[in-house]
Amino acid sequence: MKLVEIIEGKAKILIPDPAQFSREGKFDPAWSPVFYNPRMTFNRDVSVIAVSIISPSSVLDAMSATGIRGIRYALESNVKDEIIFNDKNPISIEIISKNVKNNGLVNSKVVKSDANSLMHQVKVEYTDLDPFGSPAPFLFAGISSLRRRGYLGVTATDLSALEGKSKTSSIRKYGASGGKLSFSREAGLRVLLAKIAREAAVQEKGIKPLVSFYNDYYYRLFVRMDDGAKKADATLEKLGTLYECEACGYSFMSQDNCIKKCPYCSGNVRRFGPAWTGELNDQEFLDKMKERIPSFSYLPNIGRASKLIESLIAENKYELYYRTDVLSSKMKINMPTMEFMINCLGNAVRTHFDPRGFKTSRSISEVRECIKAGSTNLQT
Repeated sequence: MKLVEIIEGKAKILIPDPAQFSREGKFDPAWSPVFYNPRMTFNRDVSVIAVSIISPSSVLDAMSATGIRGIRYALESNVKDEIIFNDKNPISIEIISKNVKNNGLVNSKVVKSDANSLMHQVKVEYTDLDPFGSPAPFLFAGISSLRRRGYLGVTATDLSALEGKSKTSSIRKYGASGGKLSFSREAGLRVLLAKIAREAAVQEKGIKPLVSFYNDYYYRLFVRMDDGAKKADATLEKLGTLYECEACGYSFMSQDNCIKKCPYCSGNVRRFGPAWTGELNDQEFLDKMKERIPSFSYLPNIGRASKLIESLIAENKYELYYRTDVLSSKMKINMPTMEFMINCLGNAVRTHFDPRGFKTSRSISEVRECIKAGSTNLQT
């Protein structure tokens, strides 16, 4: 098998030559014997910034593949001590070992093990879960691998289950029932956090989301564990249900799981949950990420990362987002421009979740009035 070198961040990584595994001129990373996805570079760029703030003494890269994520943490994120690289694929182990050596890592260990088995045996300050597909089977063990007040990083690509599009998968993997809502991208992230919260509570730990976002086709989040039964109980109090009115479009969250009518217009509501109803991001952590941006000016994606962080900061004081196209359709009028909606509402921002979406503290009646005014404005 031919290996080729790629550069990502400060790391130089050997990966299987994509040309050897192409089919009819096309290549999917899943076809390679060792998974490396260049589309996840932005994920890793943002993660490197976040982990540099955590500055963990020890790291477990539970599903290492080529080792790119853990190696970048070692070179770019101020990891103080040991990094454990793990994969159950023997070919991956060979490539990881070469990459660790080529990048001059000293305090590292390469392990060939089932991820869940290993996570029940180690104790580290930060564990990274970046599975191919759903993280659900790995969350309990991932939390178990953490020392007191440890940190967990999670990537999820199974959006059909998390967003409620696949109802059976939603129930099976995340215990979430109901159906897809118009703000599905935020709903999926909140369902994922709720799953992590429940898995942590079993181990008498609470969670504090530090940074959570959607990008391209995946979710990425970082949470801190707070030990103790009381912390776990307080976390569970932040679980509830997401609602959306079928008639007027009003969206809201509640700890009451049995609401059937819209509090605004008395229309029927659709529901999805359990879901996290607390903040998705920690303001102090976001501010630190923003301050750290100049230190990562060498990254090609740094402008994009900076824009994401700015968006998360702006969105953090608001709850669920609305979509202009959905509300306009319900009102049977033309869709106003996003610029008009933001200006009309005043207390409102665009959301990173969806280019058609915005967040606001205004009431649904005020939102609908702006939709109406914006539609009229298009006709004049």
